[in-house]
Amino acid sequence: MDEADDVYRATVGELFDNFRCALLTILPLADRAKINYRDAETHRDWERLAEVMFDVFLRSPIDSDRAVLGRELPLARYDIDLDDYLAVSWLASNADSPHRGAMVRFLSQSAPFDTVQVVDIDPVTLRASRRRTVPVGEIKPALYRRRESGEATVVIEIEAVE
Repeated sequence: MDEADDVYRATVGELFDNFRCALLTILPLADRAKINYRDAETHRDWERLAEVMFDVFLRSPIDSDRAVLGRELPLARYDIDLDDYLAVSWLASNADSPHRGAMVRFLSQSAPFDTVQVVDIDPVTLRASRRRTVPVGEIKPALYRRRESGEATVVIEIEAVE
């Protein structure tokens, strides 16, 4: 087996889309099992399913990225409201301005998971500030990878090595 066979190349946008597709795919089964995904009435089991899929389709490839040096801060958990982003890296809703919109969770307005709740992050204090929703089509995902040293890079593409 060639080493290239064990490398998964993807953009952060593709990882994001894979995660959203996984959520959409499981919806019929969740509905049959009476596991509600709707925002105001989310069932605890749906939250667990979503977090596992986030870990599989986003966290795992990002953690396995060849560019990881070992001193990176962990990716913020899915669907968790944070007061600040001091101890984490995050998925940015726009690669050009990573402090403007860390992705927190999918929301459903007209259709399942058609919007994303994002939180703006103060670039100096890294405190969470304004929360807002952005249509999925306007999201240009990137990873804002932070290191313990305070250094940060915007990552658009990963090479996950098994």
